[in-house]
Amino acid sequence: MRKIVVVLALLTLIPEIHSQDFRERDKQLHLAAGTVFGALGYHMYYKQYGDVQGAVLAGLASGFAAGTAKELFDTAIQKEKFDTEDLLATVLGSFTISIAIPLFKSEKKKFKQRKRRPKNTKRKCGI
Repeated sequence: MRKIVVVLALLTLIPEIHSQDFRERDKQLHLAAGTVFGALGYHMYYKQYGDVQGAVLAGLASGFAAGTAKELFDTAIQKEKFDTEDLLATVLGSFTISIAIPLFKSEKKKFKQRKRRPKNTKRKCGI
């Protein structure tokens, strides 16, 4: 039920997301880079601590950090303006993957091991 609520909440954001113009090649690359860095941040945090909520925040933070670093690089080195739409596309990519991983990740069930009975040395058949 919780997964359905989250998916419906994300679907209500589609008009907001669609207002961002992703027809530009640069925005598509920023979205892809945000997805990669978000997944990397999520995986590293989850592997270290095993906390899903913290891993989602780590995925968002790593996408934000990567997008900010790229925009600062563009500003300082390439003498371009700081484009907040590019940063938003990067953060949106990290948000998408950070939410999608726990939604579609299946948890493995751990089965209890049964205790074995000791072998009976006496035969019941009478042979």
